[in-house]
Amino acid sequence: MTEQIKPRFEVHKIEGKAKRKIASPKADKEGKLLGGFDFADKEVDAGWMVYFPNGASIHVWTEEEMERQGFLGKAHLVNMETGDDMGTASDTSLRARSEQKVKVSKTSKVHHVT
Repeated sequence: MTEQIKPRFEVHKIEGKAKRKIASPKADKEGKLLGGFDFADKEVDAGWMVYFPNGASIHVWTEEEMERQGFLGKAHLVNMETGDDMGTASDTSLRARSEQKVKVSKTSKVHHVT
């Protein structure tokens, strides 16, 4: 049985801006809360995508939230069968590995990753 060891998560910065609906509590002129919310579209930084080895992903809007969730540091490796922490990951990206081209040599018939 082979161990399936993968990074606990992988983070990618999304370039550009995105519209985000921001809610603010309704208040009268004196600042007394009336109940309910007013919604406004605001253009903000696009944020980050965080990918997990089981195929799930989340969108995180702010750097403060990235830090709170622990996504700004290096990802640890995890054994997918046991859940054991296996130490820190190398700098190889899951995304980069999936985008690598595979070539088969005519003489050796062995796959070479470029």
